[in-house]
Amino acid sequence: MSFTSHEFWLFFAGIAALYWLVREKHWQNGLLLIASYVFYGWVHPWLSLMLGASTLVDFCLAKGISRFATRKRFFMTISLLLNLGVLAFFKYSDFFKENLVELVSSLGIQSDLFLTMILLPAGLSFYTLKKLGYMIDVARGTLQPTHTLVDFALYVSFFPQIIAGPIDRPQKLLPQIESRRTWKAEYFYSAWQLILMGLFKKIVIANSLSPFTERIFNLEGATLLLAIAGALGFTLQILTDFSAYVDLSRGVSFLLGFDTSENFKSPYLSLTPTEFWNRWHITLSAWLRDYVFFPVRRWLMGRQGKIPAWFRQIIPPIMTMLVSGIWHGAGWTYLLWGLMYGILIVLYQAFGMGGNWRPKNRLSAFFAWLVMFNFIVGGWLLFAAPSLDWVLSIFSNPISGSIEQQVVALIGLSLAVAYSIPMIAKTLIDRYTPEGSIIRSGYYALATAAILIYSNSTMSDFIYFQF
Repeated sequence: MSFTSHEFWLFFAGIAALYWLVREKHWQNGLLLIASYVFYGWVHPWLSLMLGASTLVDFCLAKGISRFATRKRFFMTISLLLNLGVLAFFKYSDFFKENLVELVSSLGIQSDLFLTMILLPAGLSFYTLKKLGYMIDVARGTLQPTHTLVDFALYVSFFPQIIAGPIDRPQKLLPQIESRRTWKAEYFYSAWQLILMGLFKKIVIANSLSPFTERIFNLEGATLLLAIAGALGFTLQILTDFSAYVDLSRGVSFLLGFDTSENFKSPYLSLTPTEFWNRWHITLSAWLRDYVFFPVRRWLMGRQGKIPAWFRQIIPPIMTMLVSGIWHGAGWTYLLWGLMYGILIVLYQAFGMGGNWRPKNRLSAFFAWLVMFNFIVGGWLLFAAPSLDWVLSIFSNPISGSIEQQVVALIGLSLAVAYSIPMIAKTLIDRYTPEGSIIRSGYYALATAAILIYSNSTMSDFIYFQF
């Protein structure tokens, strides 16, 4: 089920009505758990079976870590191998497809039949990180596994988050699951603006840009001008698409009495790569910081006499961003996208432009923003490209190409500019107008009208469903 489908809102209306009629916390959690598994297995019920099995295993392993302190490394190793093994099997099998085809064919097995059965379960990357974060915190002793199986299973499978986040930490979400929840009018007031803007960004902006950007990135022999137009369109599309999902997720969560994490804070206004990752996909950035960056840096700092200082400085950000690239997908484009950001973070820090850096004046701030925005667009070009060969080919073709290609590129650039205006306007309205102003009301009225007009167009899945 998609948050933009009619069937989801009918499903949610029924669940929410029963949920608030049942005032006992345990019954509420049980109902939400059933709803989460129905939601997740709506199209493919086997997904819920796999989710349930992996959740039960991790719940037992966490209990084992708590009871048998001397064996916690053993239990933690099993959890890491199982979670990362399942993720690697489903997510990265296509990366090795050619080698697998040769191997399987040499054994006399029909390779196509064997390989096409390996499909990536939606949300696997997201709930795997939630479970791993829980297990690592339990092993570190910063979290006690005193939760019931139902509460833990609901934390892992909470349906507003399971497909594409946000990746809430157990310290934030589990206390809310374990607390008694009663209806408050503020839940509705917190939810409706998020839901409205989520539908607007997805239906009106992201879905309108999607056919154009997909056509460019599937085009053989694209020119550099076409690639730039596609990259700018995708830059807006992925922001509106992903932030729309998070807005809808948070809005639905509010209607159930949960306050979940914000995942975006105007990332395209960033002046440095570190600032960008503190504003973009915030919950993933925090997860990578706490479970990859800090452990790698502590390990290197413990070997000060053996490893040069410069090496200790560059390895943690590069390794962290490589993990980010690998997490997003299997392919050299994702790997190089992550490596690009790792190198940028190192270079910016080397020039004294780390996370706390601020320009001296507005002109410096503008140029810093312009440079960083170009890096962001270039990164999305690499991220969205079907292959490295495709990226290399755009530099070997004429810059502008034929008249027809120039017209298409200009249309794409115009679309990117036109559809960015509502987002820029929303940022300015939020910053400079008070809550409840007539300008805000007018904006939401226009957004509602646009949703009704555009809602008859073909719906597409959220981009991050594939990750």
